[in-house]
This record gives sequence, C-alpha cells and structure tokens, in this order.
Amino acid sequence: MFEDECQRASLRRRGVIARGVAKRGLVAFLAFAMAFGTTPAQLWAEGAEGIAEAVAQAAPPAENGSGESTTSPAADLNASGVVANGGTAEQDAAATASGPTDKTEDDSAAGNEASAASTSDASKQDAAVVSAAGEAKAQPAKAASQEVTATCSVVGTDAEGAQQTWAAAQRITLKEGSTAADLSEQLFKQAGLTTDYDPNGTWGWALNTITSPFDKDRKLGYDPATGAYWQLFVNGSASEVGAGGYTLKDGDSVVWCYSKYGDPAPVAKVTATCSVVGTDAEGAQQTWAAAQRITLKEGSTAADLSEQLFKQAGLKADYDPNGSWGWALNTITSPFDKDRKLGYDPATGAYWQLFVNGSASEVGAGGYTLKDGDSVVWCYSKYGDPAPEQVSVTMEIIGKKAEMAQRWTSPSTQVFAKGTSIKDASAAYFDALGIKSKMYDQFGYWGVYSLVSPLDGTELSGAWSFFVDGVPGSQLDSDYVLKSGDKIVWAFAPGDTVPGVDSVVVDPGAARPNWDSDWPGYTSADKVTDAPVPTKDAEAKWVSELKGSNEWSKGISDPLLVGDYLYVAVGSKLLKKNVDTGETVAESPLAAKIDSTSRMVYTGGVILVPLSSGRLQALTVDALATVWVTDELPAGPDGAQQSLASITVRDGFAYFGTASASWSDSSDGYLLCVRISDGKVMWQHKNENSKGYYWAGLAFSGNYGVIADDSGTVSTVDSETGKTVASLKIAERVRTTVLVDGSIAYVVSADGVLHKLSVGTDGTLSELGKVTFGCSSTSTPVLANGKIVVGGASTESFMDGYTNKNTYHYGQLAVIDAETLAVDYSICKADGSYIRQGTSGGGDVKSQPVVSVQNGETYVYFTSNNNPGGIYRYRIGDDEAELLYTPAAGDQQYCMASISVGSDGSLYYVNDSGKLFAVKGNGQRVKRYTVTFDANGKDAAMPDSQRVKEGKAATEPSTKPRCKGYTFAGWYTDVACTKAYDFSAAVTADLALYAKWTKNAVNPGGNGGAGSNGGGSGTGTGSGTGAGAGSGSGSKGGAIAPGKKPVTKTTVSTKTETKENKSDKKDEKKSDKKDNKSDKKSDSKSDTGAASTTTAKKSSSASEQETGTNPLAIVGVAAGVIGLAIVGVFVFTKRR
Repeated sequence: MFEDECQRASLRRRGVIARGVAKRGLVAFLAFAMAFGTTPAQLWAEGAEGIAEAVAQAAPPAENGSGESTTSPAADLNASGVVANGGTAEQDAAATASGPTDKTEDDSAAGNEASAASTSDASKQDAAVVSAAGEAKAQPAKAASQEVTATCSVVGTDAEGAQQTWAAAQRITLKEGSTAADLSEQLFKQAGLTTDYDPNGTWGWALNTITSPFDKDRKLGYDPATGAYWQLFVNGSASEVGAGGYTLKDGDSVVWCYSKYGDPAPVAKVTATCSVVGTDAEGAQQTWAAAQRITLKEGSTAADLSEQLFKQAGLKADYDPNGSWGWALNTITSPFDKDRKLGYDPATGAYWQLFVNGSASEVGAGGYTLKDGDSVVWCYSKYGDPAPEQVSVTMEIIGKKAEMAQRWTSPSTQVFAKGTSIKDASAAYFDALGIKSKMYDQFGYWGVYSLVSPLDGTELSGAWSFFVDGVPGSQLDSDYVLKSGDKIVWAFAPGDTVPGVDSVVVDPGAARPNWDSDWPGYTSADKVTDAPVPTKDAEAKWVSELKGSNEWSKGISDPLLVGDYLYVAVGSKLLKKNVDTGETVAESPLAAKIDSTSRMVYTGGVILVPLSSGRLQALTVDALATVWVTDELPAGPDGAQQSLASITVRDGFAYFGTASASWSDSSDGYLLCVRISDGKVMWQHKNENSKGYYWAGLAFSGNYGVIADDSGTVSTVDSETGKTVASLKIAERVRTTVLVDGSIAYVVSADGVLHKLSVGTDGTLSELGKVTFGCSSTSTPVLANGKIVVGGASTESFMDGYTNKNTYHYGQLAVIDAETLAVDYSICKADGSYIRQGTSGGGDVKSQPVVSVQNGETYVYFTSNNNPGGIYRYRIGDDEAELLYTPAAGDQQYCMASISVGSDGSLYYVNDSGKLFAVKGNGQRVKRYTVTFDANGKDAAMPDSQRVKEGKAATEPSTKPRCKGYTFAGWYTDVACTKAYDFSAAVTADLALYAKWTKNAVNPGGNGGAGSNGGGSGTGTGSGTGAGAGSGSGSKGGAIAPGKKPVTKTTVSTKTETKENKSDKKDEKKSDKKDNKSDKKSDSKSDTGAASTTTAKKSSSASEQETGTNPLAIVGVAAGVIGLAIVGVFVFTKRR
C-alpha cells in the first residue's frame, strides 16, 4: 500500500495524462506515416523501444506497488522543552547561565551581546527562508532496524520578538542509535545555519547560539534578562534530557525553539506564495490574482494554499476536493470579465497547470506538501508550456485622513506575469487586499476614481494618482507595462509628487470661496470698530478648552472671525468653530506646529497660518483644505526659525518675518514675500543686522514696506525685490508692528518710547520726534481720532518678590497725541487698584488694544499679562480703567493675547489657561448670504462663491469666464438672462447669478486652427467663401491633428469646473509650443470643489483620429445611398 493516499491518486492522475498523451501521439504517428508514404510498421520498428517505455510508464500504479513517498506529513509541533544533556530544565538553564566551560561562557557572552535588528522585509524572507525544497538529499531506502528517520526544525524570533521559522522541518535519515544532537547537526548543515554548539560540554552536547538566516547581526543565545534560550522539544513536549542524551526513534519530530522555560512549543507553520495567471480575450497572459504570501499550518498542501488564495482574492473558482484523482481545479472566472470562464479546452489543450517554484508540478495540488518559501502558480496554458515569466514589483497605497497623508498599506512585494499592465496589476492588487475600488476607462483614458480605506472603511474619491519610481502616472502611458524592480505607489495626491506619510495633503485646486470677515487678522483687522461691544460688566457666551493646563509648550494663535465661524490654531491643528456655541465643526492638520503664538490672516478665501521653522500654510476657509505650504527656512545660531511676526497682505502677496530666537535675544531672521495664489516665495532675505523679526510686522507707505527688527533698526524695503532701500537705528530693540499713516510711520521700541518717522517718496527715513510713555513696551499701537493708543509697563515701579528686593512695573495703557506726541493719559489702575500681579509681580500690557467708538465716547479694550487674565475696558478721559470680564477661578492665568471682535460686539481671546473665551456683545450678529455663480448650461469655469454681510454689496468677479465658441456677456439674476445684475446693490438674501453667453459668429469658408470649426490649437483666421485657407496649425473641423492626443480628459464627474487660465489657455496658446505637455496634467476639479481624478496619458501607440478622408465614412455614405435607392424602388413599385 502507498503511504499517502493523495500520492497514489496523484500517480493515477499522471497515468491518465500520460495515456492521453500516448493516444494523441499515436494518432499523430499514423497521420505522419501516411503523409510521408511510409508504413506505420516501419516507423514502429524504428522507435518501438521508446514507445514501449512510454506505454509502460502510462500504466496505473498497483494497489500493492512498491515505492515510497518522497515527502510525508510533518509532525505536529505543540509543546515545550529543555537544553542540556542529563539534567532538568532548571539545571540546564542554570548551567548555561553560569558558563560551566570557558568556551560555553565565551559563547554565551557573545550571544548576550547580540542586539535586536530590524525585521527583514517580505522579499528578503521569501528569498532566504530555509526550506526543504531541493535542500535535503534523497535518503536511501531504510533497512529495518538499521536506520531511523526523524524531522528537525528551528524556530527563532524576529527583532520584534515574534516567532519566526529559521529552518523548516526536514526529514533526515540517520543510522539507528543516533541522537537528537546528531539530527540537529545534520539539519544545521543542510539548512546552512550558522550555529555555535559544544559536543563535549560539561553537561554534554550544548547548543549556545544560532544566527538568524534573515539578519546576520541577530545572534540568539541565553538571555539572562528574559530567561530565553534554545529549548529542545521532542514530539511536541519539552525534552527531559539534552539533545545528546535523547536517542531518536523513527518518526520523531525535533524542534529547537528560542523561548523561556515553561513556554509551549510553537505551532509549526509554513509560508508560501500563490498566484493565478489567466489569459485575456486576445489570449495574452493576464494576472488574475497577484502573488500573495499566505501562512498555513505545517503539512498543508498546495490545494489548501490555492483555496485560501481564491478566497482572499475573491476569485470564482470551481474545484473538487474529492475528485477521482484527488483535488482538481476545473474552472476560474476572470476578475476582469465575468463572462470569461476558463477550464480545460480540448481544442487547444489548455488547462489550469500547476507550477511550483518555477517548474511544472509532478503531483497534483492535493499531493504536494508545502515547504516554507514555496512559490505556487496556477497558469492557464498547454501541457509542456513553461512557467509564465514574472516580474516582481513593490506596491503600496497612501490615502488621506483629516487632510493628512495616511499609509493604507505597507510596501509589499507583488509578483505578476511579464507583460502585465499597470491597470491590470492595480486591479489585481486591490482585489488581493480586499480594497473596493471604482475605476473609469473612457475615451482612451483610465484611472482610479475612488478607493475604500482598509483601515476604517471610508470611501475616498477624487485625486488618486499612481507613481512609478516617483514619476506620476500623468507622465506615463496609461498602458504602462510593469518591469521588475518598479516601485509603485497609489496615492491620493493632487500634485505631481508622492506625499509623505503623515504629511499634509496639498490640493492646489481646492475651491477658495470669498467670504467676508469680521476680524481677518492682527494686521488686517480694523482696530477701531463700530461693533456694539459691551461697556459694562460682561459675561461669557461660551468658554472652550483648547489645551490642557500642563501643555505649556503648545502654542495658540489669536482667533480669526470669518463668515459665521471662528478659526484658531492650536499646536499642529487649525480649528473651525461655531461662533455662537464654540463647538468645533471641523479641524485640519498643519504641516508643522505653530510657535508660542501665531498671527494668522484671512484673505481671498484662504487662511494663512505661520508655522514653526519659518513656514507658511494656506488653507481654504470652507473645507480647510491645504492649497500650499512653503518650505522651511535655514536655522540660525539660536535654533530653528520662529514665525512670531505679523503677516501683512497687499495686492495678492503676503509679507512676514522670522527670528532664530533664544530666551532673551534673536538672530538671523528672514523677511519673505509669498504669492498667495500658489505659495511661491517671490523673495526672501536674511536680516542684514544679524537679528530677527520678533513680534515685528511690516506696514506699507506708498510702494515701500516699513519694518523694524530686534536690533532697533527701522528699514524700508522694495516690495518687488525685498532689497533694503534705507534704514535708521532708533533704539536697542523693537518688538512691535509698525503703524503707518500716509507718509508717517509710528514705531514703538522696547524701551517704552514712541517714535514718529517720516517716509520719503524715495523710501528714505528720518525721525520727526519721540516720546517716552513707559519703561517698556511690546504692544503694537492703534491710531484712533488723532490719538495713538498703546500698551506697556509704567515708569512707576515698586519693590516686591520673595525678599522684597525685586523691582516691578505696573501694567499701563497710554493715550498719546499723534501730532504733538504729548502723552494725554497714562492709565495704571483699574477699579481702584494698580494693574499688576497681586502682590508678587507686575502686569505689563503686551496686547494690541482695540478701540470702539459708541455714542460719542471712545473705549479701549486690552489684556494684561497677570492674573486673572481678563479683559480691561478704558473710556478715554477717565482716570482709570475697569476689569470688564473676569474668568472663572479655574480659568484665570497670565495673558499676552490680543482681542478679536465680532459683528455683534462679542469679544474673543485666549489666556495661558488654554481656554478660548467668547464674551457677549451688545448686539445681534450680522446675517450673511451666499452669492453663487452659474455657468448657465455651458462648460466653463465659474468664480468661487461669496459670503456677503446683509446690506453689503457682492464683489464683481475680476476675471470673466470663458467658453469655447461663446463670448461672456455679463451676469444676470435669471436663467433667461433678461435682468442684468447690479453689483452695487445690497445683498439681502442668498443669490444665484447666471452667465449670459453670446454665440460667436462662424466664417462659412474659413477654417483656421483656432476657429470655431478647428480642432487644433492654431491661431489662423480663415476668411472668404469656399474652402478657405486658415493659417493656424489646427486640423479640419472636429478632427484631431495627426500625432496629437485629445486634450479633454474624461472623469467621472458629470459637471466639471476649471480654474482660471487652465484648459482653454492650454488648448489655445500652448499646444504648438509644448507639443503634448498639456495632456500631462489635469487641472480640473469636480463640481464639489475637490481636485478631480488625475488621469494617465494614453499610449503613443494608441489609435487616434486622423485627418483627411475617413474610409468608414465613405462606406457609410455608400450604404446610405444604396438604402435610399432601395426605398425608392419599394415606394415606386408600391405606387404601381
């Protein structure tokens, strides 16, 4: 009897195959003989010996046939063990730890010094796993009572401590009386393991260390810290004797496992790869299931592996586990075409052929026992065809979550049939991972529209792109064929670069709705407000916790008020809050954390956030999508650049400074100009005085920017180049934003002096006067009704502190006449007490004041850097201020922040408690309405929507929309375009404006390249009647020029919008200059405002519509003429 029933079934199957081949060969033999005029008998005589041998081999095996399976099921491993010969586990462990011999001690020490190394990658493991395939030499037939056969394996651990098969179980035959030590030495030799063992140790044969076959730096031996060592397991149980003391019995299973005493033996497992290669409708090989690494229990067969693959890959396979000849695969349905089901084809002889490690298997799938590292391939081919050539690539997916790039799958090796396209490979890869995908393939362009996250099940639609070795798919052929070694990344990336994991996803095409703002920023807001702010005791509308009391290092920005929302940056996030409730309605990650403060600005649909290292990030006001981020600036002597300065916006550019700051000083700051439309740094210059711009800010006088730095120098700079035009040193240090009124600049220096400067038409500077109003100040001044209002610390002082020897100054608000520089008021008290930190310190006013004019009175609102960290209110003319709002006891802390004001008079600010306070105003929040722009049925890019205050006018878009073949004729309030809209009118409700279009006139004879009939991009102007001769480079009406590709790239969107100066300009101006480059990028976005799916170029070999006479058209016309003739005859005969 056969030892393995599966083997017998396999051999029977081979017999059937062989007999079938013999029969077909005989038919061919007879046909051949007759065809060449010879007799079958003559041909038979010449090759009788070979034919007889083939027939003999085709005979089915007898039930009692001799012979032995070359493989047998591996023993089940499931217990624990010991190490040394002749002792208990405790004795052996102790002996190893104490080092009974010099050699043992040295080796143990060497093992203890081995450090954990990183886990080998999958491809390395696949190549290096030690398996029995082809390793063990065929053992001779054993003679009874003279030989013994046993299996042996080694299970180590990887760098993370997970068990890892270092040598798969191998059947080894030794002479009778051999020990587990003899078996182990033979295994180490066959498996190529680097080991250190002592055959003559104090306690007998001793195993000291084994080096990982995956990591040469990982050598494991006894570890006194964990108690782990090489334990010996025999038949699933811990051996009670050492390896040299255990005499083998036939069928024994011996396992060396690196574990602690008492740990159970590992369950033996085997890892192999499996894939399926079918054919497409044209018969070309096509990967139906990419190679997957699958781990099964040891002893599993290729059939078990195949069933698991079918399940994981979602393949529809018809197989019979109990067929006449064992496990049989009948058919598999193509994952790309549900109507294509392949099975045995008698016409071609093709069937599902099993390949193992690159060779056709000699046994059926159910009869092949897997070995670690095996590669199993099902290939639809004919008997005798070689295994399919394959390519090995790495693939991964980087998605997005909360505007951050998120790794969805780790890079892994994928194997495909040679010739597999990126499209088929991607589909197989997604299917193998169980990731649901939606693809489009229209008009010669294909791409991925959406993928479902394997992490949380969220469907992410839009800008999916593939990259091959970093090159975006938009620059590759859509039928790109994989090459071995390709590194393929599918990424949610609107741009042309692979986003870094956990980095912010940049979407340059995100919509930027134009919302109005109550408080757009530190330098942009009108610090003299007419909002109905409270003038008497105020109360909180809501309080929101932004950070914990112990998160001192986490910065918080000043809040902005845009539309119906409040925006505040906290640490490395931008929060969008409901202005009425304080609830966070959205948040978005920042590319880096903010510094101790961040003076954000809103402009043109985006919020600009200064970040650490001198970076600037722009996020859309509605979706908080990042449209650009600038790069880090070089660090200075005092560390990374800090973005503590104010941002000034003018004419579509943002200007700001940085500082490399220490605790008390700063150095090597930069001044930058960034274009807001795309984040391009127009210029950047390092401070010429080797100092930084700390809490500084630039203001414009004419065409010159005026800014002061930490050296106390005021400079004017050219706005276009950033070059210094003039400079004037006024003090030892300035840490405030410059205030400009026409040609006059007011600068507050750190020593509490207000400087009045003249800015010449040529940018020159001269000081007109100065006045000392305090002992220090870092407060940016406000100009209101001819008065300069500024905070600081008083000239008055007091002694305080632990020993009452420290000098402190009171918080102070000064009101100074802008013309004469006379100090009208110097306010140091509130509610009868000095503005100070109780009895233990001062409380200088670092914030920029806010001024409100109500009922003929002028009020000033400010904060002080002391407890309780509330809001002070001062009415100009009074002798002292009053504490308008006091936070609850648990929310009281120091405060350097400035105040933001809402349309209803509500006041918003933060203090060092980490809380954001909303203090009720005296009015109602102004209503806002949305103004949208409609293309009115045409395919044209529309301006972004606007959010307008009730009673205010909408802004007329500066750029007129464009539509091919039409001219824009204005905005109308109705679809029929009968009522033109007046942009000076007050908006009182949501409003939709419709574009009116006038159809362009068509020259009846001309057909220039850019004419309405032209399909190219030429600028010819055909004229006259008849044929006409346009001088443009476009092809004839509606046709694609030879060698060109369609410029319209279809996406799944039913409506598309394109940003200004995009597809139309590319079509009409750039085609001749840049050939096909306009095809490489898609700048369109979906109707939701998200960037559209990136599409790949069609292969240059793809068919394209040619100009000239179309043969199919001629055939169609001929057929039409014949049809009309037949109809005519029919009508004529009927009439008769």
